[in-house]
Amino acid sequence: MKKRILIALALCMALGTACGKKEVEEEKTLRSVEVTTVGKGDIASEFSYTGKAAPAKEVSVVPTVPGKVLSFNYDVGDKVGQGAVLFTVDSTDLQNNMRSLQASYNAAKLGRDNAKSTYDSNKLLYDEEIISKNEFDQIKYAYESADAQLASIQVQMDNLKKNISDCTVTSPMTGVIATRGVEKGSFASQAAPAYTVMDLSTIKVEVSVSEQVLNTIQVGDKVSVLMTAASETPLTGTVATIAPAAEQTGMYTVKVELDNKDGKIKSGMMAEVSFTMAASDDTILLPRNAVIEKDNETYVYLINNGKAKKTAVELGIEAEDTIEIKSGLKKGDNVVTKGQTYLSDGEEVTIANTAAKTKEKTKTTEKGE
Repeated sequence: MKKRILIALALCMALGTACGKKEVEEEKTLRSVEVTTVGKGDIASEFSYTGKAAPAKEVSVVPTVPGKVLSFNYDVGDKVGQGAVLFTVDSTDLQNNMRSLQASYNAAKLGRDNAKSTYDSNKLLYDEEIISKNEFDQIKYAYESADAQLASIQVQMDNLKKNISDCTVTSPMTGVIATRGVEKGSFASQAAPAYTVMDLSTIKVEVSVSEQVLNTIQVGDKVSVLMTAASETPLTGTVATIAPAAEQTGMYTVKVELDNKDGKIKSGMMAEVSFTMAASDDTILLPRNAVIEKDNETYVYLINNGKAKKTAVELGIEAEDTIEIKSGLKKGDNVVTKGQTYLSDGEEVTIANTAAKTKEKTKTTEKGE
């Protein structure tokens, strides 16, 4: 009986040991992680600033000669060519003055011609010493005075002719009428623009940029300009001018010009100008959250044969949730993107997802103030 009890106890102990081992094995579970497959693509970091479209050239037209408007030929929105007559000012008084001056000119010319004839004939007498020097000087003075009077009237006539011509006011350039400030019968003067003409074939957008951006751009650089009211896709602009000094805000004014021969861009449209700070094409890309920066180390975890491998990487351009890997990885590597925080080098893991491929194109845009 005693022998049977000992055998039973031995069996129970053996079974208990086996059960304990099974429980330990069940407690040893693998860490679950998510991974992505490393891919290549283009990446860019940009700064974006908002401005308004405006004509590259805009001219206010005022009459040189003030007066009553007899007629106008163009209205707001009309296209106009250089030299086209915009409006005319009454020149009746000027025409009357011209007729009076013309009569004075004719009389002065006759007097000058007679004085010259007298001068020419008496010069011969003076040369032959038939008349005295005093007599000849008086004749010479009379001729010079008549000639000066004629020249003075001629200057007045030339100025008056110009004023009469200026009563017909023309457009100084080809463009579009932006404003019209005259009506038939109204008084036009230099106190207010009669017309404003805009050249919309080239558009400018002025933006205020930070010194961080200023030091990376130069005149002639191409930039991306988004104007959704004119185009669904970004347009290409050119940096035309860069302010040499900062505004009171500490920002710098940069003028960007765009071709607008098709006329789709209108003055006043909102524009978003993007300056590329850095860019890389066909480079290794990785989700930013896959990278661990700890204890002066920058690394990721590769998955190889079911084990995590700690791998040092060199970072490049960062754009939104994506970052460039300059060294340490190659296309096709599987990198942990979730669950890597508590991983250790060489640890066995289980993959919880089907590896996603890193997106091939990305960029980040920081908004300017």
